[in-house]
Amino acid sequence: MEELSKIAKLVTNSVNLSLVLPIENGRTSKEDALYEGIKNGEYESDEAAAQSLYSSSANDVRYKMLKHRLKKKLLNNLLFLDYAKAGLKNYAKEQACHTMLQQAYTLRISYEFDVALSLINKIMAIAEKYDYTNHKVTALELAVACYSEMGNSKLFNKTLATLDDIMSKRNAEFKALMIFQSVNVSLKNSITARKRLLPKLPKIIEDLNSLWREAQTFVAFDAYYKTSISYYELTGSFDKIVEMTINAEKWAAQGVINPLRFKSNYNKFVLVYAHLRSKDYSNGLLYAEKFVTEFKEGAVNWFAYMENYFLLALHSNQFSICSLLLHKVLSNSSFYRISNIAKERWSLYQAYYRIISPHNSTDLNLHKNPYNLSLPEYSKDKLGFNVAILILQFIYFLQKEDSEALLYRIESLKKYILTHLRDTFSLRSKLFLKLLILTVTEDFDADVCRSKGQKQYQKLIDTPTPGDAYAEIEIVPYEHLWKHILFILDNQAS
Repeated sequence: MEELSKIAKLVTNSVNLSLVLPIENGRTSKEDALYEGIKNGEYESDEAAAQSLYSSSANDVRYKMLKHRLKKKLLNNLLFLDYAKAGLKNYAKEQACHTMLQQAYTLRISYEFDVALSLINKIMAIAEKYDYTNHKVTALELAVACYSEMGNSKLFNKTLATLDDIMSKRNAEFKALMIFQSVNVSLKNSITARKRLLPKLPKIIEDLNSLWREAQTFVAFDAYYKTSISYYELTGSFDKIVEMTINAEKWAAQGVINPLRFKSNYNKFVLVYAHLRSKDYSNGLLYAEKFVTEFKEGAVNWFAYMENYFLLALHSNQFSICSLLLHKVLSNSSFYRISNIAKERWSLYQAYYRIISPHNSTDLNLHKNPYNLSLPEYSKDKLGFNVAILILQFIYFLQKEDSEALLYRIESLKKYILTHLRDTFSLRSKLFLKLLILTVTEDFDADVCRSKGQKQYQKLIDTPTPGDAYAEIEIVPYEHLWKHILFILDNQAS
């Protein structure tokens, strides 16, 4: 009761409760109307809101004051945000520490040291459990200040020693975090920026590993882990990603890294993706099937996971699995919610499945615009799916035996090769497009194409898939597609 009494006296000096209570307070007011209008999408501009509420312009002082009051109230309501409802459940414990730290700080400056220290103990328990190094530092700083004011030299010295130890870990953790964020910002820029960064990454990863060993905190590990995966992805070292993700699961299970902070689902996603890119399709499919129930069906991450699952099946010629996965994704009630880019990818996957599946008897002409897709906007700074679309268009007209359309496309393919596929990392795409051109120049003769294309085909086999710093996406491996094209030509000749 003593603690409760002390807190009760302090809150009598709180701000006006009308500024922190929920918006829906049972009264109809201009604030309510503005809030509901914004929430329901009725007011897309200040002009529309001011006209509706005051029959005036957005410069009306009444509207400006109303907007200011509502903004202040909404910001105050963030303090009472339900993190689970907001989809931020993973941050709930961290936010609890933030809240208690603010409360402990208020109690300390109000000289209620015992109550503040009681809260600090709770903060430390959560921070220890979840490895929140930054919250440990802040909590210990508050505790040191309390013991100093109380004149408790024994607890002051003991806490100060603990703070010094945590601070050294925090300093190493902070260095690791800043290095990771610097790498991350470069990776989100252009291909040129990524090229400049690549030679520096091995040393950066070595430094991050040392910082993790020094700090022994989850944030330091996470910086090392994510930077390593990015580097291996960029360089096409997908076997290294498999190794990293398997080790990470072991470390979490053994407590080497904090299992409560470790995002196991993300790790599983990357593990399946790495098997796809390393062409270990059999093991990849086993993992994909094993982990699929870990992802909530219909969630954004589920759709992304299903892309890798589908491509593993497609690359393995497991067409019955492909059919099931396509149906599951395209019939999902949440499909319309995913981004347009993701929808376009699924359209491409579906189209490639229709091309190469021996079990697919659907008349391609019945499908609205199945292959004549426009080049997607998101590929301006990387090759992305452009070559995949060009190949799709070519095979479509080849199946239709539309030689006129194919002759027209030869020049487009030649121009695309000269303009976009001049670097060594584009060699696979360049070789395959040349094989496509060969089919037309050799008048669709399967035997001649097989013979004259053998050298380029062997070179294609010997050329590894580039890393994601540069990679053109192969929805179906080019080796499989070339065999399928020869199959089409054989059938047309018979």
